[in-house]
Amino acid sequence: MAAQEDTQGSGARLLKLLQCIASGSLEFSLKETAARVGLPPSTVHRLLGYLVKTDMVERAGPRLYRLGPELFRVASLIVQKFEIQNVARPYLKELWTEWQETCSFCLYMPSTRTATVVESIRTPHPLQHVFEPFTELSLAWGSLGRSILAWLPPEDVDAVLAQDRRGPISGKKLPSRKAVREELETIHERGYAIYEDKAIDIAGVTAPVFGPAGNVVGSIGVTMPASRFKESDRNPLAASVLRRARRLSAAIGFRG
Repeated sequence: MAAQEDTQGSGARLLKLLQCIASGSLEFSLKETAARVGLPPSTVHRLLGYLVKTDMVERAGPRLYRLGPELFRVASLIVQKFEIQNVARPYLKELWTEWQETCSFCLYMPSTRTATVVESIRTPHPLQHVFEPFTELSLAWGSLGRSILAWLPPEDVDAVLAQDRRGPISGKKLPSRKAVREELETIHERGYAIYEDKAIDIAGVTAPVFGPAGNVVGSIGVTMPASRFKESDRNPLAASVLRRARRLSAAIGFRG
C-alpha cells in the first residue's frame, strides 16, 4: 500500500514538473525549476534524470536543461489531432447538408483501442441518435467503430473482440469471431462500413480516414435511426461518405 501511494505521489510530482517545464523557457536550470514547482532540488533532479533518459528533456550545459525531442514529438501528435478535427469540419458540413442526418468524425485511440467522437453535427429531425462530444466508442460495434477496426492489424482486432463482447447499447452478444472477421473483410473490400440494428433503431454508413503514413487515424460517417435508413439511399449515401473520407484523408497528407 505504501509503495502504491509513493508511486502515485511520484506520478503527481512528475506531472507537476512537466506542466512547469511546458509553461517555462526553452532552457531552464535545476534550481530555478525546483523553486517554480515548489519541490526539493533533490526530487526535481531525480525526476529530470528520468525525463532525460526518455528524451523528454535533454542537457543544455553543465547546469541547464532544455525540452527534448520526445516531448516535441508527443506535443506535435496532440496538435495534429486537433488540426485533423478542424480539417474534418467542412466535410462533415457537406455530408450534413446533403443528407440532413447526424454526421460524426471519430479519432482512433491506439492506447485503448477505441474511437472518440471529436466532432458531430446533429440531424434536425426530432427522432435522432446523438453522439455527445468526446464519447468513447467500441470498435466492435457500429459503423463508426468497425470502419476503423477493419484496417487494424490482426492482433489488435483480436484484442478488441476479446474486450467488447456485448453491445454497449443493445447488450447483445457479439457474433462469432469468424462472422465478425468476414464482415471486416467485406468492409475492407468495399471501403466503408454499413451497420443496421432495427431492435435498437440505429443505422449508419462510415468510411475510414487515413493519415500521412497510411495508417487509419479515424472515421467519418452518417448515423440515423434505422427506421429512416431507406434501401434506395444506401448506395448514394455510401458513395457520398466514401468521397468525403478520401478527400479528408488527402487533406491531412494521405497519398494512397
